[in-house]
Amino acid sequence: MKYNKKTKQWESPYWHPAVTTDSVVFGFDGKQLNILLIQRGLEPYKDMWALPGGFMRPEDKSAEACAYRELHEEADVDDIYMEELGTFSSHDRDPRERVITIAFFALVVKSRYHVKGGDDALAAKWFPVKRLPELAFDHKEIVYTALERLRQRIHFEPIGFHLLDKEFTMPQLRNIYLAILDPPEDNTKLLERRNFQKKMLKLGYIKETGKKVTGNAHRSPKLYTFDEEAYKQAKKIGMRLEF
Repeated sequence: MKYNKKTKQWESPYWHPAVTTDSVVFGFDGKQLNILLIQRGLEPYKDMWALPGGFMRPEDKSAEACAYRELHEEADVDDIYMEELGTFSSHDRDPRERVITIAFFALVVKSRYHVKGGDDALAAKWFPVKRLPELAFDHKEIVYTALERLRQRIHFEPIGFHLLDKEFTMPQLRNIYLAILDPPEDNTKLLERRNFQKKMLKLGYIKETGKKVTGNAHRSPKLYTFDEEAYKQAKKIGMRLEF
C-alpha cells in the first residue's frame, strides 16, 4: 500500500473483489416457518426469486448497514433485529464477477410486515420453508445454513419468541419448535403437547399472564409471556432444552 500525497489517499496494488450482503428473514404464520424472498428485476437470474440483498456502497458504514438498506429498498422492511450468519465466497457464486457476500438472518413476527417489492425487485413475498421456489445464485445454500443455525440454537436460546407476539399460547410456541426442528412424522412424540408444556414451564422463563384467548367457542387456552430477567438467570446455569 502506498500513500499518494497529492490525492491524500492510499493506493493499493491488490485486486479487490465486490462485496454484497444477503438477508434470510424468517417469519412464522402460526403453523409454518416462512422466508422473505424478492423477485429479481435485473439480470442475472431476472424474474427468479432470491434473498433480499445487494452490493455494498461507499456510503454504507458496515455490512449490516448495507443489509438494512437493501431490506428497506427491496422489500419495504425496517426496524428488525439481525445477526450475522456467515460469509459465502465460492469463486463461481455470481456469474458477473468475483463477489463475496456477507449473510445475515433475522426472526420477525410475520404479521407486522406488509412486504412489497421496490428498487430493482419486481415483488417481495413470503414463502413456506418447505415450498421454496428455485433460488438465484447460491441462496439455497445460504437458506439451509440459516436453518441449521436455528436448529442448533433453539436448544440453548429462546429464539422462537422473536417469531411471536408478546403474549402467546403454548400451542403457538410448540408449533414454532415443530416448524424449526421439523422432526419426522413418527418422531413428533418428542414434542408431545403435554411433555412440551412441562418442559417449557420447567425452564422458568415462561410465565402465565393470567389471561386467556377470548372469543373461542371451545376451551380458551392460557396466554403466556417471555420473562427476560428469568432467562438471564437460567442462562447462567447453562440450561439446555432436550427433545
